[in-house]
Amino acid sequence: MFFEISKIANEAYPNNHRVLDEVYFNCDLGWEKHSHGEYIIFYKGYVLDQISQQDFFDKIIKDPTPKHRGNFLAVIVGDKITVTNDSCRGSPLQFAQKQKITNLEQDLTPVWSDKYVTIDNQLMVEQHQFTPYKAQYQDISFDDAVDQVDRIFCESFESFLSKNTRPLKLFLSGGIDTLTMYSYLKKFTNNFELIDYEYMKFTHFYTKNWHSKIRKFWGYTQMHSWGDVPATLLTGGCGDEYNLRGPYTLSKLTAYHNIDVIDLLEQNKDCYHYTYFNKDKNKKHFKAPHDQWESRDQVIDFVLNNLINDHQHWHLDETICFTPNKDLRIPNTIMRMPKQDIIDQVLNAEFNKQLIIKNNADDLKMLSRQKNHAGLENVLRIKNAL
Repeated sequence: MFFEISKIANEAYPNNHRVLDEVYFNCDLGWEKHSHGEYIIFYKGYVLDQISQQDFFDKIIKDPTPKHRGNFLAVIVGDKITVTNDSCRGSPLQFAQKQKITNLEQDLTPVWSDKYVTIDNQLMVEQHQFTPYKAQYQDISFDDAVDQVDRIFCESFESFLSKNTRPLKLFLSGGIDTLTMYSYLKKFTNNFELIDYEYMKFTHFYTKNWHSKIRKFWGYTQMHSWGDVPATLLTGGCGDEYNLRGPYTLSKLTAYHNIDVIDLLEQNKDCYHYTYFNKDKNKKHFKAPHDQWESRDQVIDFVLNNLINDHQHWHLDETICFTPNKDLRIPNTIMRMPKQDIIDQVLNAEFNKQLIIKNNADDLKMLSRQKNHAGLENVLRIKNAL
C-alpha cells in the first residue's frame, strides 16, 4: 500500500500515473484504478463494512472523512487529490509541502491519524481533522468483554472472507496473536494454507526500496510477501498493542491501577510474559515514574490516541495483510475490565486465551510457554502437533 504523490514519475515505483498537470501518483503493485464519474480512484486494501464497491466510492467522494472499518487507502483524483483511508489508518503518512506526500518515508512532516488530506496541483497539502473513534468508558465484566471482542472478530472474519478472492495464508509462530487468528480462521473456513517458511519475493518496488526505506518499518522485517502473485496474509499485527500487552500503553493502564508489573513478574516467573516484559527495552516503561491520572477515562483516551498512530502491517505489492486486531473497539473494551482481569492479561494473556477457548480449547497446546520463546522451534513443534 506504498505510494508517493510528487512532481516526478519516480522510477523506484513500478507504476507511475500522471494525475494532474505536473503531478504523478507513484505506487507499488496491487493498486486498483477505477473511473467513477468525473473522478479517478486509486484504491488498495479492504473494507469490512457491508457495502458494495459502487456505494463505497460514492460515499468517499461525497464525504472522504474516514469512517469505514478495514485496512485501505483511497486516492481520489478530481480538481484536487484527496487521500483518505479507513477509520484507523493502517500506515503512516508524511509530506513535504510543495514537494511530495508519501507513506514510504519517515523524515518529513507527519499527518497524524486523526486527519486526512487534500492536495492541489502545486502539491500544497491541506489537513482535515476528524474524530477517529467514539470511546466507551463504563465498567465491563470479563465475560462480557470476551463476548464483545469475540463478536468483533467474528464480524471481521465473516465480512473479509465473504469478499476475499486471494489465496489465504497464515504463519503460526507459537505466539498468542497468530494462534488467536488461527482459531477464528478455522471457525469460518478450511480454505487456507498454514505456511512453515519465510518468504519474500523480490519485486521492482521491494528491491529499489528495501535497504533505504522499507526495512526502517519494523513490521516489514517480520513479514511474508509473494510479490506480483496475489495473496492474502492473515497476521497477528497490532496484537500486543490492541490487546493491551504492549509495554508502553500497558504501563499507562497498570499505573492507573497501581499494579507493580515488575514485582508481579517476580512472583510469577513461569508466566507467559515473564521474559518479554523483563527485557530492558520493555522493563523501562513499567519502571518509569507513574503518570498521575485523575480518571480511567483519561487513560482510555491516552491509549486510544496513541494506538491510532501505531502502524505495523500494511499491504506490500500484491500481498494483502488481513489485520483483524487493528480495531480500536478491542483495546477500548479490554481497558474497562476489572483490575484482577487486567493483571491476568498482564501475566498470561488470559483474555486472549479465553477467546481461543471459545473456538477450540485444544488449540492452546500450540501456544509457546513464554512470549517469543524458542523462536523457529515453535514452527516445527506446531507442525508436528497438527
